[in-house]
Amino acid sequence: MQINWSEQSRDDLLEIMSYVATSFGRSKAEEVLAEIRHSAELLKDFPMLGKSFVEDTELGVSYRSLPSKLNQIVYYIEEETITIVTVWQNRRDASRLKKMLAKPSK
Repeated sequence: MQINWSEQSRDDLLEIMSYVATSFGRSKAEEVLAEIRHSAELLKDFPMLGKSFVEDTELGVSYRSLPSKLNQIVYYIEEETITIVTVWQNRRDASRLKKMLAKPSK
């Protein structure tokens, strides 16, 4: 399986890194980034590792969510590609995420 990081997910990583670096230091930010990347790499061998999160029947997309410490990696599987849509910090309101995914801009 191949991992594809969406533009949104890359922006999310930058936002998370900035927040953690400002709040807890650069070393902790690098640790968080390494953990997120490690979790995402697990999906190559175990794509169904995350739990079902939101289904968009109109587009035929089933989003899955994989925890990575204090973050959630939200992704979907399409043939041999895993697309990471967003990396969501657990401190944020998950209902907003579900609403966002209900109307994807594919």
